[in-house]
Amino acid sequence: MAMPLIPAFVLLPAFYAETVGLGLAQTGIILLLVRISDVISDPVVGWLSDYIRRWHMGKKIQITIGAVICGSALYALFTPSDTAGELYLFVWYGLLLLGWTIVQIPYLAWTVELTGDYNARVNLNAARELSGLTGILALSIFLVITAEYGASQQLAYAAIFVIGCGVIVFPLLLSLPTGRVKQPPLKLLNSLSGLSRNRLFFRLLSAWFLSGLSIGIATACFPLFITHVLELPEAYNSYLLFVYFLSGILGIPLWIWLSARISKHRSWGLAMGVACLAFLTVPMIGAGDIVFFGVICLITGFSLGADLALPPAMQSDIADWDNYLNHRDRSSFLFALWSMATKLSLGLGVAAAFLILGQGETSMSPTTTEIDPFRLAVIYGWLPAVLKIAAVALMWGYPLTAQQQQAINLRLQRRNQSLA
Repeated sequence: MAMPLIPAFVLLPAFYAETVGLGLAQTGIILLLVRISDVISDPVVGWLSDYIRRWHMGKKIQITIGAVICGSALYALFTPSDTAGELYLFVWYGLLLLGWTIVQIPYLAWTVELTGDYNARVNLNAARELSGLTGILALSIFLVITAEYGASQQLAYAAIFVIGCGVIVFPLLLSLPTGRVKQPPLKLLNSLSGLSRNRLFFRLLSAWFLSGLSIGIATACFPLFITHVLELPEAYNSYLLFVYFLSGILGIPLWIWLSARISKHRSWGLAMGVACLAFLTVPMIGAGDIVFFGVICLITGFSLGADLALPPAMQSDIADWDNYLNHRDRSSFLFALWSMATKLSLGLGVAAAFLILGQGETSMSPTTTEIDPFRLAVIYGWLPAVLKIAAVALMWGYPLTAQQQQAINLRLQRRNQSLA
């Protein structure tokens, strides 16, 4: 599931903007429109997931449908025809994200069903994200091997490689046993009732949105920065991404260890603070400063492990708190809202970066863009740093600690026993 992340979110925007020829501003607008339309599907998919998981094999059926949609869209998106235009990108990118949503929401919510332990959830989420980073790293190696090919061929081969791996791995996932929820299903509008009382959910969601916005901006600027600031060939995209994600894998054990000692939210805040320091130095980089930029990729990649492992574990704790507060288990719906915020923040980040950078495009030739290297460096470095600092400030005094999570779980167990 994680293997297509690099080509789909990092390489694809620049590919359609420059290689396919849609232009930066036009590509940014299309991707934002897709994200907005996709956001609408998340609450519906989350509600359906809570409803379907009451059935025997319900979760597996949902994941299978999503995987088929996702694989088909992935191949179409990575192998565009010569006549591919704005509508082609909008339709297939939208189907890719829809399929991803159908798979991702029940998959993320699985953690809530597996354990209620505060630290065990960190381990489970870290194991899942570590596996995801391993998949990303595997595709990074594949991209390094195929770096000599042009962007079109490289993406086409990547699509075939990812789909082939999915055909092997997804049946293994679907062979695992899953539990069923016995609570009666809620109507879609009723799933929203009482949500305003859960202020911790919106606090965590806001911090995650800010962090996702910073990631979206950095993701959009990364390949452009290598080309227009470092003035290096496109092949260096693959090399530096490999460094970034390998560092992310190496960082996960530290953040797991730290979260058990100073809490999840403080560990996440420290990780974002470290990434901010690295991002602030980006405008100091000039042409050919590959070592300097490589160190920044190492530092920000090391912090990535915390971004991947800790916030989803905190969201699982929030699902328990919401269950206790509102007397209903709607974990899939909450993860759908989480997914919605993720997509919207990433989409806004990419669109904002491309629209600002695309101001030099002419209406006659949208692919002719004069990119100011310093402006690109400021957008890539300072904007994500400011957004991450705001997220740290929002989360530093977060009150849901291990002790409170344990108390919530004990009360849930007593309530469930009294209802049995």
